Amino acid sequence: MIKKILFILYILILVCMAAASIVEKLEGTDYAHAHYYGTWWFILIWAALTALGIFYIIQRKVKAVSTWALHLSFVIILAGAFITHINGKQGMMHLRIGEPSDIYFSNNPGEGIKQRKLPFTLSLQKFDIHLYEGTDVVRDYSSQFRVTDHYEMEEAKVSLNRIYTHGSYRFYQASYDEDGMGSVLAINSDPFGIPVTYCGYFLLFVSLVWILFDKKGGYRKLLQRSWQQFRSLLMVVFSLVGIGFIFLIYHFSHIDFSTGERAPILNSPYFCVHVSVIMMSYVLLILTWLCGILGICWRSRRERMQALSRLFLYPALTTMGFGIFIGAIWANVSWGTYWSWDSKETWALITFMIYAVVVHTQSLPVFRKPLVYHIYVTLAFLSIAMTYFGVNFFLTGMHSYA
Repeated sequence: MIKKILFILYILILVCMAAASIVEKLEGTDYAHAHYYGTWWFILIWAALTALGIFYIIQRKVKAVSTWALHLSFVIILAGAFITHINGKQGMMHLRIGEPSDIYFSNNPGEGIKQRKLPFTLSLQKFDIHLYEGTDVVRDYSSQFRVTDHYEMEEAKVSLNRIYTHGSYRFYQASYDEDGMGSVLAINSDPFGIPVTYCGYFLLFVSLVWILFDKKGGYRKLLQRSWQQFRSLLMVVFSLVGIGFIFLIYHFSHIDFSTGERAPILNSPYFCVHVSVIMMSYVLLILTWLCGILGICWRSRRERMQALSRLFLYPALTTMGFGIFIGAIWANVSWGTYWSWDSKETWALITFMIYAVVVHTQSLPVFRKPLVYHIYVTLAFLSIAMTYFGVNFFLTGMHSYA
């Protein structure tokens, strides 16, 4: 009974996220946050899914520490997200040179715009726009301001990918006035949610790697059984993926931003790692899709194709998990929020959750059947297509480039 309820809730949350991303395109970001992402029922579904998931793991008497660590990381991440939702503050502050201000406008999702006061004062001293040498393309822009907190004064500076922290408040360079005499800073205050969420990210990174190398884990057992059979192929594939990863890192780290084809905010080491790791996961998932097609069409090789596909699936989920949450850390450093339900973020999470289903062969034994497995991973590839192409061309958000 519990397993059926879990399955229903799991599908329900996937459908809700997919629907919300489409609604955001049709009605706007504020509407989607107010009527989907920030609603009590959306939070309740996540809470129920989490609570029942924990109960189910206990009921099944799962002993693998790596499995416990992975699921605990999700619980911690969701707990951090809930703390951020109820306690975090976000807003925008407009400063003009020589005009002290303690007023900012909050824009917490679902609450609308409200005027609020800081417990200290900011006074913009200087604003600079930095161009690439010999061009009129913006490389960076920065604001220098004075912070007055009671009788204490401090000089501060923010720029793209460089934040300033005062107490529980963090300031980010967001925009500026056309006359160069004013600056717009993004404000975020989340002293409890971010540390909890980051602890969840750390545990997630550790547990994902742990599952790959756990001697008692399913992946190591699968690898040991299949190594002799697929040794040459696996060595070639993983070598090519590794070389491709190094090439992507090199390529992104040498992008010429002076051409103006990329936003200055992308000039960050997080960008290189985030995109490269995500692309690795896509490549591995494409391989599972190819194995699925071959497994469906090549009846006599279905079991072999299933074993090979699963060898690609585990590291694909690992790299996708890495990529998603490295992106979240980058977003927190650059934009002041680690998760904003942007369409690409949402569909990456949907894809991760869809593919994660098929590794639960103990609780979902139907996926031990080669044909069922191959059909599922073949259809699951549609979520990759939606994440990579659909978001760019049909949906809205920071990751929509078409």
